[in-house]
Amino acid sequence: MVSGCSRMAFAQIMIGMEEADKNVYEWFLNTDNKITKSLQISSRLYNDIVTNEDEDRRGFSTAWTCYMKQHNVSRNEAVKAFREKLAAAWKVINEGYCMRPTPVPRAILRAALNYQRMLDFAYKYNDDYTKPEIAFKHLIPKVLLHPIPI
Repeated sequence: MVSGCSRMAFAQIMIGMEEADKNVYEWFLNTDNKITKSLQISSRLYNDIVTNEDEDRRGFSTAWTCYMKQHNVSRNEAVKAFREKLAAAWKVINEGYCMRPTPVPRAILRAALNYQRMLDFAYKYNDDYTKPEIAFKHLIPKVLLHPIPI
């Protein structure tokens, strides 16, 4: 979880939000915060699922290679286990946003949900985050230059 960038990225998102006061940052930095943990887990697992073969070629250990060795399972079984952990992380974030009272404004929770959505989009099938030409490149002008009028 620590090696993922979600904690830093979400802190940067909150910098631009007027709802992010001292209480919000204390909530965010609390080690028992399930939403922050879920974002960290998602960031790490999504990344490892789609980049594992590239990182193996570069000689890096990933969470899934460690999981395979520890549990003596195949790559497919490790990916399946990671997808189950991702589903659990989604549940925590959705419950925090939709169902549970929290000490922070709803806008902060919406930002966490949207960050989770971005992770899902960027890593669902490919490493679109590291290789933006796959999916992001054609979407950025659509979102920023030619948005759909509401």
